[in-house]
Amino acid sequence: MSLKDYSLNALRVFAVAANAPSFKHAAQQLELSQSAITRHIQTLEQQLGTPLFHRDNRVHALTPAGELLAPTLLGLFQQLEQTVEQARTCGDEELTTLRVLVPDTFLRWWLAPRLADFNAIYPHIRIQVDTFAEDEHDLQLPRTSQALQHGRIDVALLSGKLKDRSLQQELLYQPTFSAIRSPADTTATPASWYINPSSEAWQLFCKQHKPLSQTYPLHPVAKASIGLDLLSSFPGFSLINTLYAQHPQFAQWSVPANATVTAKTGVFTCLKARERHPVAVVAFSKWLSNRVQQSIASIHQAPGV
Repeated sequence: MSLKDYSLNALRVFAVAANAPSFKHAAQQLELSQSAITRHIQTLEQQLGTPLFHRDNRVHALTPAGELLAPTLLGLFQQLEQTVEQARTCGDEELTTLRVLVPDTFLRWWLAPRLADFNAIYPHIRIQVDTFAEDEHDLQLPRTSQALQHGRIDVALLSGKLKDRSLQQELLYQPTFSAIRSPADTTATPASWYINPSSEAWQLFCKQHKPLSQTYPLHPVAKASIGLDLLSSFPGFSLINTLYAQHPQFAQWSVPANATVTAKTGVFTCLKARERHPVAVVAFSKWLSNRVQQSIASIHQAPGV
């Protein structure tokens, strides 16, 4: 008979039973019944064609064949368990750190407050977040494509799709932008629009909400985040991704009803295309999609939005 003809379970049971004080102790170690231990050993003896234990109920003793087989089997199974554990640990280490690239505003006003939720669900996955300036998105695209291809990052959030067939890109959400007004006092300083005038969102807003966009003077800023930061001290308006408006920083700010526009370009989750993604990548991608959809649903349910 070849090795494949022998029961692996029976060999393992014998290895444990041969080094235990009794079948009862072996059953406890393997979490089996004593009758199951006996059946496995009888199966192995039948396959070998020789007894392995003396059939004397008063003595738990091995036959010469059993004494020959027991120490070798025990060493093999111990080595196998160590190797399996090393392989499992190695796999976990590869998946432990997940490198994510997102716009700076997305991290600041949406992702950061929710990372504790992800860590509570997946404590074995560490998120290593890097950011890029959202207003410099187009300059970031070639670097992001290269980083994904060469494995320097695992997941990237980008506005629009990259022209790269080696990447897997899925729509995460279609952004909407809303006018938002700060609670700052208007008596000392007149209200203004704090806006990057070249941004796609502002160009769309001017077309769809011309009266409101022209009601107040424009105070140009280089980045959308600068405009929102200035509104903390100065009265006026800016545009905000409605996903970010849920951040506690904007809790007391007013979002005028119906003063919104939908971006032409969606936000995509970008991964390196492969048949099977690492567990950490799948876990984060599904969690992200779920939480974003929850946020969008709460926006639609909120009064006046």
